[in-house]
Amino acid sequence: MTLDPFFRRMTMIAGIFAFIGVVLGVVALATNYWTMETDFGSRMVMTENQNGTMQWNGLFYRCMSGEGPCMTMFWRTTFILCLMGMIFLLVGGIFSMWEMFQTSDRRFFIPMLYFVAVVMMTAGLFDYGSWQRMNSHSSRCMMAGIVFGYAALPIAAFIAGRYSAYDRYINNGHAHNGQKYVPASTNGN
Repeated sequence: MTLDPFFRRMTMIAGIFAFIGVVLGVVALATNYWTMETDFGSRMVMTENQNGTMQWNGLFYRCMSGEGPCMTMFWRTTFILCLMGMIFLLVGGIFSMWEMFQTSDRRFFIPMLYFVAVVMMTAGLFDYGSWQRMNSHSSRCMMAGIVFGYAALPIAAFIAGRYSAYDRYINNGHAHNGQKYVPASTNGN
C-alpha cells in the first residue's frame, strides 16, 4: 500500500522535524554552554569598575574566566539520557523517511520511537536542571530539539492511526461490497 501525496508530505515533515531535533541535540551535547553564571563578589549589583568572574559549564567541563584550564565535570546521567533519546529520534526519522516509499507495519512503531525519544531527552534535561540552571545556548538547543521531537510525534501518530483505520476498512471487505471509503476528516456525508 502506498501513501497518498498529502500523507507522503506529512511523513516527510515528521522526518525532517526529527532530523532537526537530532542536529540540535548533537550541537547541545557537543558544546559547553549549558549554564552561564556571573560572580560579582559580595555585592549583587555590578558597577562599571567592578570585575566579575564568568563561569560556564556543560556536560563535560566547568570553566571560569581568568583561571587556567577547565575542570572536568561529566554529567553522566544527563548525557546518556539525551544521547539515547537522540538515537531513538534518529531511528524514528530514518523510519519516517523510509515510510514515504514503502508502507509497512513499521508505521505503528514510529510514534513510539518519537515518544521514547522525547521522554528520554526531557528526562535528561530535568536531570541537569535539578542541579544547575539552564540559561545558556546549549541547554536551549536541547530544548529546541525536544520541541522538534514533540512536533514530529503527533504527525507520525496521525499518519499511523489514519492508515490503520483505512487498512481495517479494506481488510473487513467493505470496499469489495460496494461501500465507499469515507476519510476520517469528513462528517460521513
